[in-house]
Amino acid sequence: MFKVKLQFSKFLGLLLIVCFTFFTVYVANSQQLPLVEYQSKTPPKATSKYKLATEVLLEIGIAQRYDMYFDHLIGTLIGKGDDFKLYARFRKMFAREIGWRHFKDAYAARLEADFSEDELKKLLNLSKQPVMKKLLQSEVKAYMDTSKQRFKMGFELWENYNNGKISLPPE
Repeated sequence: MFKVKLQFSKFLGLLLIVCFTFFTVYVANSQQLPLVEYQSKTPPKATSKYKLATEVLLEIGIAQRYDMYFDHLIGTLIGKGDDFKLYARFRKMFAREIGWRHFKDAYAARLEADFSEDELKKLLNLSKQPVMKKLLQSEVKAYMDTSKQRFKMGFELWENYNNGKISLPPE
């Protein structure tokens, strides 16, 4: 008799959970936004400022540099700074999982908010200038050229801190 009551209680509990689930789905589906709110929200990709902002970001190479800057985190995570093939593989994984493509819309929206359309046009023209392109490429090359040294120095810094040889600066 006790087993029958226990099974019946389980059945009632399961039925209650199913009912609550259906009720929740029903309520969620019945609460739609008014049509006016849908119409008033223009996606950011549709504005000319947004398009200009994405062009500027593409032209100045932010995507490439954004994914490169994972190096400091990778160096901290995996060690001494001597396995550069492993670092390159980690950089690719970081880029794939948390890289530029996940943040490009936020960056474009920031430029769109901070600059007028005329300013974005000027930035785009400036970024297309050969000397500016050369400067930006030089910065990327300098970052890559110093990566081995940065990995090693970062590892040594962390080791020295953990061993009490150096301390944080005062507040």
